[in-house]
Parts: sequence; structure tokens; C-alpha cells
Amino acid sequence: MAPVAGLHGSGVRLESAKSGLEKAFVMKKSIWIPLTLLVVLYVGFLAFVGSTAHRLPERLATHFNASGEPDGWMSRAGHVRFVLLVGSSISLFMIAICYPVRFLPAGLINIPNRDHWLTPERRPQADRILLHHSVWFACLCVTFMAALHYLVLQANQVVPPQLSVAAVLLVIGSFMVGILAWILTLLFRFRLPSPGGA
Repeated sequence: MAPVAGLHGSGVRLESAKSGLEKAFVMKKSIWIPLTLLVVLYVGFLAFVGSTAHRLPERLATHFNASGEPDGWMSRAGHVRFVLLVGSSISLFMIAICYPVRFLPAGLINIPNRDHWLTPERRPQADRILLHHSVWFACLCVTFMAALHYLVLQANQVVPPQLSVAAVLLVIGSFMVGILAWILTLLFRFRLPSPGGA
């Protein structure tokens, strides 16, 4: 009976290893979905800003009060540089934070259920989850910056410039909902598995 038990134990370990490899493959494959989307969104963002810059006046309103009336101005070139710089920076900020996490000791990382996810056998999966979600966050930020540029563009199509407060609330509200969904999804990914799970 001992050899049979040994074979059974080996089979369980093989199944566990196989399951781990399958999960790793799925995670690596799934990163290409948000990464591809990010590239498409970023190229679209650059094209959108570049193709609409000529529609902006040489001196345009870029900051507005609560009533949508302008109270801050920039040059066209300054606005384009600002939008592209901020859009690129905030989009890559989370990726730049999350990718190097894999090189940090576990004691410096603060994620939900850290004791479970930062064990040696689960650490690679936790690193992939963080990177995966950082790319989704970058997608959200690129979209948000493109929407802000559109709002400024539309506001400066009339004289005097007038920002649509309803449109601003819609854009900001959508962005906040997106961030909330991103946080909740991240918490869900780092939940403790059910008994009998991985």
C-alpha cells in the first residue's frame, strides 16, 4: 500500500504543478489584451491631439471656474505639450511603480492578504496581477486625458470660450467609476481562495 500512496501523492503534486503552469500561461496571455489596448489607445490619443491642435486658437482657455467660464489661459503649443506630457506621464506612472515591485522584498509590499500572496510559490502570480492591472489603469488614464482635451477643444470653439459643466461632470464621474471598478477588481483578484482552491 505504501508504493500506491506514494504514487498517489506524486500524482497530486503533478496535478498541482500542471494547474500552476496553466494559470501562469493564462496570466501571461491575458496581459496582451490590456497591453494591446493601451498601445491602440495611446496611438489614437497622439493622433487625436495632433490632428485637432490646428482647431485651437493661438491663445486658448485651459482652466475654467465652476460656471464653465475661463479663468486661465495658455498658448496653443503650450497646451499641446502639456496634454501630451501629462497624458503620457500619468498613464505610465502606475506601470512604472508596479513593474519594479517584483524586485522588492515581500516586507516592503502592501497588498491585500499579503501573507498568502507573497509566499515564494505565489509571488510570481502576484507580480503578474499587479502588472496586469497597472496596464488597465494606464488605459483608463489615456482615455481620460483624451476626453479632457476634447472638452477644452469644444470649449474654445465659441467666443467667449465656455466649458460644458455637464460634460465635465460626465467625464470626471466616468473616470471615478472606472477607478472604483479598477480598485474593486484588484481587491477581488487578491482575495483569499475558497477552501480547496489554489
